[in-house]
Amino acid sequence: MKAKDFIDNMFLTRDFSKHVDIFIMDERLLIDLVKTATSALPHPYPEYSSWLITHIAKNQPETLEKFQRDFIDCILTSQNQSVLRNLVNTTQILPLIDYKESEFLDKLISFIKDDTNKVALFVYSIYKLIQFTHKYPEIKNEIEGILLLKPQEMKPSMRVAIRSYLTSTKNI
Repeated sequence: MKAKDFIDNMFLTRDFSKHVDIFIMDERLLIDLVKTATSALPHPYPEYSSWLITHIAKNQPETLEKFQRDFIDCILTSQNQSVLRNLVNTTQILPLIDYKESEFLDKLISFIKDDTNKVALFVYSIYKLIQFTHKYPEIKNEIEGILLLKPQEMKPSMRVAIRSYLTSTKNI
């Protein structure tokens, strides 16, 4: 079985995300899932594959650590909001790595600056920026400046993410 076949057979069922163990137990299938998530295949393959990856990250993040470079490369090039949301969410669960660090940091900052991005992309970017701020405290002022420019009326999840950022970085 391939990841694409799994999506074809399962994505309309309620149990879709409950099958992440299949990918965790089968290295070849997991590799195929990552390739599908980071591909330019048509909808729904990258979207659903990346969504499954977020569920794997929540259950067994260490399984995905070796794929972080693939996730970062995709984040740096993709325009697909769903894939971006899912992969940024995945990376914020995983530890910070040095791979393309400055490009990744710049991309995350661009995500929080751009109000046309989906709310979840903003939220997950903020959470990943907490990790970057702990490593590079000098970026704190820039990020706080961007957050101050956000409109007062924003989604509750955005307010929670901003509060988490400010709380997590207040002693820096």
